[in-house]
Amino acid sequence: MTQAELKKTLQTMVREHGSEQVSQTLGKLEIELRDTLLSMVQKYGFEQVRAALGSLEVSEQDMGDTPYGAASSGASKKKARKKRTGMRTTAPQYVAKMNLPPETGTAVAELADRFQHKTFLPTFGDIANFCQAHGIDVPASRTRANSIPRVFKYIASMEPEHIHQLIDLRMFSGPARLGPIADAIRRNGRAARAAEAQARVSNG
Repeated sequence: MTQAELKKTLQTMVREHGSEQVSQTLGKLEIELRDTLLSMVQKYGFEQVRAALGSLEVSEQDMGDTPYGAASSGASKKKARKKRTGMRTTAPQYVAKMNLPPETGTAVAELADRFQHKTFLPTFGDIANFCQAHGIDVPASRTRANSIPRVFKYIASMEPEHIHQLIDLRMFSGPARLGPIADAIRRNGRAARAAEAQARVSNG
């Protein structure tokens, strides 16, 4: 058997059993596969067989019709999806790629950092309120991460002074920020009622 024939035989074995199973070989493989490889090692030497195994290039398309190929392809796609999910772009990373002018870039980056730490638009409800207040379509996907492009593209288009208002007034920072606003409303209400009472006394 020539080197080319050996390579062809091993390629067939890889299609039938899978490249990982073939490469692990002795002690871990089925008897038939182990015996076949062992006979090759005895005839050609371990290094030559290992070199032939290393030179094999079996694509997913070549192995797609085999049970192993289908399983391998599915596992590879699943890993790729997990990898993409794990590498989802954060708000600071997204803003850093926007190439904004200095007068807005720093302020938008500040909001992105607050978004990351959930001190700006901490919930999807806050994002929905922000979008509705500014006439933006609310994102269909109800997650903060998927809302990043829409929200920060809009913020970057705002006038610098409006962006700074979001920062200075801590607008859309979640329910915790409603307390001072509610207190202010109550104070104004009490003051208005007191003024009305004083007016009635004066008129009486």
